[in-house]
Amino acid sequence: MKALEAKLERIEAEIQRLQAAKQALVELRAEINGEVLEVASKPRSRSPSVKPVVLDIMAQVGAQGATTQEVEAEVRKAVPTVAKDTVASVLSRLKSDGALVYEGERYFEKRHAPVRQTPFETGFRVVS
Repeated sequence: MKALEAKLERIEAEIQRLQAAKQALVELRAEINGEVLEVASKPRSRSPSVKPVVLDIMAQVGAQGATTQEVEAEVRKAVPTVAKDTVASVLSRLKSDGALVYEGERYFEKRHAPVRQTPFETGFRVVS
């Protein structure tokens, strides 16, 4: 069900992006033709949630993991209107919730996180 919700949100984000592109082209055509368009004021709308997009990206990168900047670049492709610190905030929240692991400078899905071994797990032995 979560995958379905995530896909639906990505599609809605893509629809918004395409509608904005269409409006820009309509305005450009009107300007070229010397037409005056009536600008209807509409309430400002919120960007769609990027959490499902981030989760999808993290699933795609798998064991390779991704930096905050890499995830942000991919999110901006799907949701160009995302606010500056939103992706970093979502990554941090997902880490706090236990869905992601932060190792070095990379985030990993929990199932793909590198395994830390103690010296005792790596075959450390006492030599006398």
